[in-house]
Amino acid sequence: MVAIWAHARLVIDIWSMKLLVWLLGRDGELLDSHLFFFDRYSDLADYHRARGRTLKAERFAAIAEAHFDAAPDDDDDPLEAAAMAMPIPRPRLNTNAVSTTRMPKPPKGRSRLVHSPVS
Repeated sequence: MVAIWAHARLVIDIWSMKLLVWLLGRDGELLDSHLFFFDRYSDLADYHRARGRTLKAERFAAIAEAHFDAAPDDDDDPLEAAAMAMPIPRPRLNTNAVSTTRMPKPPKGRSRLVHSPVS
């Protein structure tokens, strides 16, 4: 039953995105819709391959590959852009968190905290 829902979810995703691209896209394009279709058709191919339907799996894999090839390339190198946006790190700071002042221990039976009666 879970497999049926997985297949239905993939098919519904594909058809709903096709409708969205048809309604809102220019010339069938909407942002990175090709990458979305590549992902969903690849999942659909994996689904059919797991069930022994190799011809269907190969057909969906070919459709996925066509969408991947149609996807726009990124012109900018994302690693360069990310490195330029990062602030320069602060220099390392070593801290000695040990006190040099000796704290006397309170005599036995007396507390360090002084409790005042509440009026």
